[in-house]
Amino acid sequence: MSVSTRSEFVDFIVPLRERLELYDPTKPPSDQPKNDAADITRAIPQGFKDAMSVREEVFVTEQSVPLENEFDEDDKRSFHWVAFASVPAKHSSPEITAAEDHGQANRRVSNSTKIPIGTIRLVPPPHPPHPTPGSHHKIDALEGDLRTDSTSVHDKKEGYIKLGRLAVIPEFRKAGISRLLVDTALAYARNHPYEVMPGWDPAKLESMKLESDRGVNIDWNGLVLVHAQVGVQKVWRKYGFETDKSMGSWEEEGIEHVGMWRKLDVSAARRRSKVWLGGMGSPLGSP
Repeated sequence: MSVSTRSEFVDFIVPLRERLELYDPTKPPSDQPKNDAADITRAIPQGFKDAMSVREEVFVTEQSVPLENEFDEDDKRSFHWVAFASVPAKHSSPEITAAEDHGQANRRVSNSTKIPIGTIRLVPPPHPPHPTPGSHHKIDALEGDLRTDSTSVHDKKEGYIKLGRLAVIPEFRKAGISRLLVDTALAYARNHPYEVMPGWDPAKLESMKLESDRGVNIDWNGLVLVHAQVGVQKVWRKYGFETDKSMGSWEEEGIEHVGMWRKLDVSAARRRSKVWLGGMGSPLGSP
């Protein structure tokens, strides 16, 4: 699978893992260290920096999240999508032509350019326990004050994916960009239930089980969580998510959050999966 595949309006970036070791969270995405030009496998894709530029504008500039907290360890293992818009390019001349060297007629160079306007990420399992009601955390960086009991939706055993970092720059917030991003991410998860799982190496899986706090499973059957800011719960309800009142609320970077869930039907994709048809069943051994 390629690292980044760009369609007309949406860029898709698969988990970058160790490539993001080069990302400096204390600096804005426009001022990241230069990658080793001789080794393209070390490069941080432009698509990821585009995602971070949107997050910087929305979360850091608008909502006062400290820049160094905006990038976290989950970014390394997450899938990201970035939405773009075409805007007029600024030229010194209203018309620019490119001369052809092989006798062809001059042709007009595009007078528009694409800019990143929205982003979302999908974090695969495993995840730490849910935050305790009334607790305080850095943005999505859960530590301490974590609940050990189940919620009314999550029994601590079922694996889930997490959508987050949904952000759209102000000028495009009434253009349906949030819905485009949410629908795109959910459609990918629904159609690729095994691809959003961690690696399937048995030793690695066993290690991840042990690391997934208090035995939280990492097999995934369609459960999706968002940590929603209280003020945008109604937006997530439009996308099919329901608030889990048993989780209460907590603060991330001083902003009150609640847990919201949705269950996707992934049965059809599991049945037609090459792994399923090959007789291997679930990568974790469940039917």
